Amino acid sequence: MRAAIAATRAIRAVDPHAKFVCAEPLINVVPNSDDPEHVRAAEAKRQSQFESIDLLTGRLEPELGGSPDLLDFIGMNYYPANQWYLGGSTIPLGHYAYRPLSEMLKEAQQRYNKPIFLAETGAEGSSRAAWLSYVCAEVRDAIAQGVPFAGICLYPVVDYPGWEDERICPVGLLSTPDSHGTRTPYPPQAQELRRQQRIFARARNQVHAVGQMTPEQHTDQVR
Repeated sequence: MRAAIAATRAIRAVDPHAKFVCAEPLINVVPNSDDPEHVRAAEAKRQSQFESIDLLTGRLEPELGGSPDLLDFIGMNYYPANQWYLGGSTIPLGHYAYRPLSEMLKEAQQRYNKPIFLAETGAEGSSRAAWLSYVCAEVRDAIAQGVPFAGICLYPVVDYPGWEDERICPVGLLSTPDSHGTRTPYPPQAQELRRQQRIFARARNQVHAVGQMTPEQHTDQVR
């Protein structure tokens, strides 16, 4: 952390306009019993997601030299397996214990009062398009709640060999190269990506139009 702080300050000394991002997993950990010790352990694990950014911004161990001005954007990495029971299984999307992504984004953004974005997100196989649809809807919900949101990064954008067993993981917008070195788009993901881009474009245009209205017209538009 001292190295990160020193490097950031050194770069800023050369280029005061440089922008810095810290990307960390966005998680939710739920106790699977009412035992107070188990509840505390689950919450401690959940709070651990913020530790590095707390150190960097000086919320934790300020003697390291951390400060809020060392960070410009909060990047969060979020995948289908990022919510689980402490010591147990993953919580599936749609389960009553599954926390909405919009709430998690809002909590992280308000903790640091910085613009936030999804630095990594994606799913595997036939879940790719549905996952993108869910994530984008939740981002729009967060924006509607006043969260300053900077963007969504699909990761990985290409299929890749798995870290543990080197199997080809079908997670990307683009396939692995064929014998000619050509990658092909995964049609459902490509279609959903275009659909979401259109939805966000319409939303931006509506916001711009509302910004040009009188207060009375703005009220009518919101209604």
